[in-house]
Order: sequence, then C-alpha cells, then structure tokens
Amino acid sequence: MKISALFILILAQASALAPSYERNHSILQQSLSSIANKLTLSPEIIIPEPSDPTALLLQKTEIEKMSNSLRVKAKANAAFLSGSVGNIATFCAEQETARGNFPGPLPIIYCGEGDYKELAEKGTAGVLFSLNGEISDADSMDLTGLKDTFEQVKECGMALIPELVLSKENEWSEDDVKAIVDKVVEECGGNDPAAILLTLGAIADDEESEEVDESDDDDEDAATSISLPSVAKDLSKRIPILGSVRAVAGGGRMGSSVNSHKDAGFKGCVLRCDCLPGFRMNPDLDFVGGFWGAAIGDLKSTKSKNFNFRSTIALDRDIPMEWYRYQKDVMESGALGSPSGGGGSDPIDTDNGDYVGF
Repeated sequence: MKISALFILILAQASALAPSYERNHSILQQSLSSIANKLTLSPEIIIPEPSDPTALLLQKTEIEKMSNSLRVKAKANAAFLSGSVGNIATFCAEQETARGNFPGPLPIIYCGEGDYKELAEKGTAGVLFSLNGEISDADSMDLTGLKDTFEQVKECGMALIPELVLSKENEWSEDDVKAIVDKVVEECGGNDPAAILLTLGAIADDEESEEVDESDDDDEDAATSISLPSVAKDLSKRIPILGSVRAVAGGGRMGSSVNSHKDAGFKGCVLRCDCLPGFRMNPDLDFVGGFWGAAIGDLKSTKSKNFNFRSTIALDRDIPMEWYRYQKDVMESGALGSPSGGGGSDPIDTDNGDYVGF
C-alpha cells in the first residue's frame, strides 16, 4: 500500500513537470492578450551561433543578461526566439529563475523548425509556424503542413501560433479576417490556436528596413498608405490576434505602427527583428538586450516620449552612418528642442551609441 501511494506521488510530480499542451496554451493566451486596453509587446530575437572561440565562451552569459533585461527592464509579454536548442535552453533556464517572483518568467515561442520534443523539455511554450505564400482570400490559402505541425507540436506539449502573411494590396475587413481565421481553426481540427500572427506583406517587400535616409514625410506617407486588417472584438476575445511591427526604430516609427495596430483591434504586436537597425550585421546580444529593454519600456510607458537611449556597446564601424541618420531625423525635427547644447556642440555621441526616439 505504501509503495502504491509513493508510486502515485512520483507519477503526479512527473506529470506536473512534463510539458502540457493545455497549460502552455493557457499561458500563451493570457500572456499575449491585452490587459486594461493595452497592447502586449513581444520581441523577435535571433540568437546567433558565434564562430569565435572567445565569443562562444561568453555566449551563455550574454544570453542570460539579455533574458533578464527582457523580463525586468522591458517587461515584455513573451519572447519569439530563433537559434540552436542549446541557446534556447539557456534562455529558458534563466527565465525559470524568476518562478514565484514578479515579474515572472516570460513564455518562449520558438520560430522555425526543430526538435520540438527537446524544445518542449527545455521549457519552450509554443512554436511559430508560417504558412506558405501571401494570402489574398480565405479560399486560396495554402495550408500545407499546418495540420501536421499542429499535431506534432501539441503532442510534445506546446501550443502552435500560426503566422499568416496577408497581401497588402487587399482591403481586409473584419469578415475577411474572421474567414481566414476560421480556415486555420478548421485545419487544426477545430482547436483554437493559442494566438494568430498577422503579417501584412512579405518581409522582402518591406523597403523601410533597407532605406531610411529618405525624408520622414515619405516614410510616414508610405506607412499610412497601407491599410491594416480590421479585427472584430469578439474574435480577438476568443483568440489573441497579433500584428507584426517591422518599422525600423527612429522617428517614432515603431510607436506609430503599434498605435495603428491598437486602433485596428489587435490584441498585441510582435516586434520583429527588422526593428533593430543593423540587426543582420551586428547581432550583439548585449546591445540587443539593451535596445529591447529601452524600446519596449518606452513603448509601454505613459510618460513623455522624448527619449534618449545609449547602448553600453559602441556600434561597429560598418553601421554608424545608419545609426546617426536615425538620431538626426529626430533632432532636426525639433521634437526634442534645440538640436545643440548651450556650448553649440552636438550632444549626440554616435561613437558611444547615443540614440534618440523609437
């Protein structure tokens, strides 16, 4: 009788620790749903695999610092990560140290294909799955791989978040959005996903991430000429509908895009790695953590948006001119007052990573 009771206790403990689809589905739905009419903000981060031996030794520490910054400074709602299973495991382990504290651990969503069982065992809560091609209407959706991936991810104890890339040539009404969401739910066996991410236009079509040295007026006109999908309140209450923000930081572009998604009825935004200037050229995790800590903190703040961010690591010399242009846009606009200090010198120290505005 004692052995039987002990066996049951051990089995119960093992079940509690094992990845659970229902638990992770609930956690993601709660984390990605807006509270008090505020959008949830979650960054997308690519964790690189360094080739330099010294950088490889420091990788674990850098990931832990970035993980802590996203939770404590940024107060992000979740983290969308790409990288090796080992790097994801390091991030998950650092988040787990916050269990029982406030703020608590961020749920981690893995972006891409991988060993789903191992990812779940390391603490990943969900998987982002992108459907093939752009969608122009519900009838022409390519749902290849969605059902199989949903079942694989669910079997491993994680929840799937489908990403739908919508054609930006179309006007998307509430009924249009509901129709494509219903198709996704039907393909998933009638199960509501933990959330659905809507991306307007393929990433390759987003020219803002490549050229930001044009006038702010041109950038703003281009952004407002594209109409965001309208999301019905009853749909967003049932499934958190998230939007992709790919506006490059600077000149208030990120803030404007986030506000537009809020007005369109979205529950939250995934801040794509395109927002971070030079992310493809300089994937410095110390800088990435500092950037998102400042950016998300500023976007969530109700205080004045006049903002000055200095990275702790000076940018490499391959992108300083891009960085300077973002600062110059805001300074010349007069939004922060006189662009020069009392001594007539420029207060922006680009060599040390000074940066103004999101």
